[in-house]
Amino acid sequence: MIFKNKNKGLIFRDDKIKFIISVLLCILVSEVNLYAQKLQWSVPQKVSERAYITESLGENNGVVFVVKKNSRGQEHDIILDRYSEDMRKTITKVFLTHRNENFIRVILDSTGLRMFYSSPDKDKKHINVILKNLNFNLEEMGKDTTLFSIESTNIEQALITAYKMKMSPYILITYTKDNGEYPTNYEYVLLDGSIKNVSQGTFNLGAINKSSIEQVTFSSERFGLLVREDVKQKLSRLGYQFYIYDGKFGDPEMNRTRLFSDSFSITEGILKTDFKNSNMVFAGLYATRDSSYVKGCYVWRKSLKTNTLFTRSNPFTSDIIIEMEGRRNKLQGIFNLRAGDMTFRADGGMILTSEEYQETHENVTDINAYGVAQPNVRNFYYYQNLLVISISPNGDIDWHDVVRKDQVTVNDMGTFSSYLLCVTPDRLVYIFNDLSRKNWNLSITEINDKGVATNNILVRPQNYEGRMVPQYGDQIAYNQFLIPGLTARGIVLLKVTY
Repeated sequence: MIFKNKNKGLIFRDDKIKFIISVLLCILVSEVNLYAQKLQWSVPQKVSERAYITESLGENNGVVFVVKKNSRGQEHDIILDRYSEDMRKTITKVFLTHRNENFIRVILDSTGLRMFYSSPDKDKKHINVILKNLNFNLEEMGKDTTLFSIESTNIEQALITAYKMKMSPYILITYTKDNGEYPTNYEYVLLDGSIKNVSQGTFNLGAINKSSIEQVTFSSERFGLLVREDVKQKLSRLGYQFYIYDGKFGDPEMNRTRLFSDSFSITEGILKTDFKNSNMVFAGLYATRDSSYVKGCYVWRKSLKTNTLFTRSNPFTSDIIIEMEGRRNKLQGIFNLRAGDMTFRADGGMILTSEEYQETHENVTDINAYGVAQPNVRNFYYYQNLLVISISPNGDIDWHDVVRKDQVTVNDMGTFSSYLLCVTPDRLVYIFNDLSRKNWNLSITEINDKGVATNNILVRPQNYEGRMVPQYGDQIAYNQFLIPGLTARGIVLLKVTY
């Protein structure tokens, strides 16, 4: 036996074999860690000819809840599905089947599911906002309750929207009674976790041009709105400008911050509430007024306790621009970059994720089955690299990373492109379809708190014979995320557990 021989030459061979074994063990351990995720698939579910939009509501004690909405009309025939811990569908029910019932939102909490919808009153002059309570078996609990009424006759024009922050039990419902094409006056109702009305009032944007509320964030006492106002291109090359409105619930006056100046303009951004550090935060991208190339990042932060405002613009270093665009564009900036996600650091800083995106169109002439020339339009969707920036509490860029991906598709609305971000206790996890070799691998990039990235393949296409839709996925627990997919046999759901 080689390992028992004391010959010096054989000892060298023993050491060599031991070294090889140790290397193999290291590789094996790394592979085990790398593929330590637990993958659970649902049984493919056939849908009708009308394509359904599948969204996760989250999980409760391992049970997963999903809502499906008709892509051609998301107001009626709302389907709720319940999946067991091993991703077997156990219950499915259809709600709001009457044409005068219009779906607003469904929320999962610790007591069950709360479905908000609207319906015209009998007098045809009011719209009722109604709550339907469901238990975890999707059974209705009690009668539906009218929360409040809106003096309006047009449900679509009322723009009724419900917002819920993951870290807060409060629910904010906004709507408008303006009959104009571009409303500027909005009303709100703030509900607590027991659906008790704790505040109501108005938002007056006071905009001169066409404006819209792009994002909303709030705490129990304060709110923030990211408002886009369209302007002539001689004022802004982008054709729009952003404002942040913030204030205290119940106060008639709002603070208004314009996110542009004579030298720069915000192109994209994310507005969220950092509940741990009691801040309302906006992190975005900016360009100079005479260019559409992104030059750097911008931070707006307001304390929820002291109302102190902090702002900071930080230009990208040449290393960041070169890594994204190459050396020839290092003086111009980054082209077609848009904000995707923002997550908070424990120290009050933030991590901003942005994505290169572009859409182009091409007029072509095809010959149909009858030999007749027929004009068509090909729509190309480009979802390219991700730029991940870690920003300190004082607005400095601590580190950055670039997640490489190449997603180019035609006439699919970009459905299978983009990415899903999940935040675990010790890393950022980016999931996306890798189309670089036309093989549709579901790939994963993990970035730790130092900005060090690792890349791997999570699922290969032969494992499910379809295409996953990461951008419609959701993080349902601190160590779990859910991704829908389309196969020849129907819709599937993939649950990944770390």
